[in-house]
Amino acid sequence: MLRRYLFLGIVLIVACDLSGCGLLAVKEQHQKITSYCQIYGTVKPEFDNGKKMIVTLFKFNGGDVNNRANWGLFDHFVRDQPGKWYFSTASGRYVLAAFKDVNSDLVYQLDEPALAPRLDNIVDCQPGGVKTDISLVIPEQGRTPAQSPVDISKLQARSSKNQFDISLGQVAKPGVLASLDQPRFAEEVAKQSLWKPLDFLIDGNAGLYFLEPYSANKIPVLFVHGINGTPRDFSYLIEQLDKTHFQPWVVYYPSGAYIDNVARYIEQMLQQLHTQYHFEKIAVVAHSMGGLVSRSFILKHLENAKTPVIPLFISIATPWNGHAAAKLGVDHAPTPVYSWEDLAIGSHFLKQLFYSGEYSEIRKRLPDSIANHLLFSFIDTQSGDGTVSLSSQLRDEAQDEAERLYGFSASHMGILNLPEVARLVNRLLENNY
Repeated sequence: MLRRYLFLGIVLIVACDLSGCGLLAVKEQHQKITSYCQIYGTVKPEFDNGKKMIVTLFKFNGGDVNNRANWGLFDHFVRDQPGKWYFSTASGRYVLAAFKDVNSDLVYQLDEPALAPRLDNIVDCQPGGVKTDISLVIPEQGRTPAQSPVDISKLQARSSKNQFDISLGQVAKPGVLASLDQPRFAEEVAKQSLWKPLDFLIDGNAGLYFLEPYSANKIPVLFVHGINGTPRDFSYLIEQLDKTHFQPWVVYYPSGAYIDNVARYIEQMLQQLHTQYHFEKIAVVAHSMGGLVSRSFILKHLENAKTPVIPLFISIATPWNGHAAAKLGVDHAPTPVYSWEDLAIGSHFLKQLFYSGEYSEIRKRLPDSIANHLLFSFIDTQSGDGTVSLSSQLRDEAQDEAERLYGFSASHMGILNLPEVARLVNRLLENNY
């Protein structure tokens, strides 16, 4: 348990564009990570009526510990449903509180159910310490924070989307050595990440993993899975990869996240690894929604950095034009999954993958320096590959930009286990490196 929580660590995200000021030096990041304290727990209401819950963290600023003026609101965490929360912060003395946002205005009202902070229950966080298993239950009728030694009546909470953006950036150090048979890569864990993406992050699953020790003599190949996917989906392709010249890296992210945010997170991790290892080139192989993630990440990379270069991008069975089921989910689900919003046919995200400008009138292209190969799968022309339609896989703009198209008679997942696909991937890697 302790190692799992320590693994999450915090990577401080610099409050400016990567192109403007860059990421913190790797050594400095590691020093900050080890000096921070991790506080973890769960929150639930006594009566669950589907309202947001907001956990608040107060820090002691010195002086008389019983004087409320010496405690300041330090951070907060937003949950759409009962579940896990965490804070990764500087060492110090803290107390916790929580309230239910009944009117969904993200502002605490004095009549909203709340769990008051208690100064007889102080969390003493030492550098590098981990405080876990803190269970918070918000009473339906209880003492409000306004009546307690610490007041949160002026708190205006961040939105759930902003909370997720922040949490997605607070990930484990990239480049952790792993094997595909580890429990974190199990299909059940991956599927849960669609519905409970925050829990997936807090459990320390997200990252960019090495499947073998880094070698300066081998070119990295980054494998990016799709929705409900896991790096294990690429087991056959990785097994068949020419490992005398290439080294497999895998991204693992929560399927329920906004696709654009995942892309930004991959770019940040890649820059950190480049700072550490100074590799010059990397190839990208992506399946299903991973193709959307990868194109977004590559576009961001081209804006922010010149190295490492990406000479090859292989997309496999990608829904370039979205998915009708995602649109149904957005239109009818009480709380749509974030990634569904991006996957919905006609979404702003899908438009921005290929167009820019106020009216999406300016075509956005990958440069000719990137060999872009599009692989599509089909069972028949009506159902596509059983998951993604042919019309979505063969979006006009995606076809136009691809150096070549390759069709395979296979299911959506089956295409990843074809010997001819493995041979093709190796041949494309050999031809472009």
